[in-house]
Amino acid sequence: MKRRIGVRMRTDLQVIERSNASVVQCRGIELSPTGILLDRGRQSAGRTASIFVHLELVLPEQSRTISVVARPIWKRGSQQALKFIRISDADRLSLAEHLDLLERRGAVMS
Repeated sequence: MKRRIGVRMRTDLQVIERSNASVVQCRGIELSPTGILLDRGRQSAGRTASIFVHLELVLPEQSRTISVVARPIWKRGSQQALKFIRISDADRLSLAEHLDLLERRGAVMS
């Protein structure tokens, strides 16, 4: 397997965010092994920022969700970038396999 650090690809993932005793569904629109770019749509207005966010990523080719703890990096409008700070090795491998599948389909960004 090629090393995937730094590779970022467009995607369309269902993401469940759990923070501050709330549960919000949003979309993952870009993904790398180290983080994700979320689009919350209109739900982002008025939300308070958390230091840590628990995310559940639903990969289309997986029969389970990937759980991560992430830290917000930046936010612009309805989009927010988050860096993964806690993710199991098995889940990171599942993300790498998902990125490989996207690459085979021609969705590479950088």
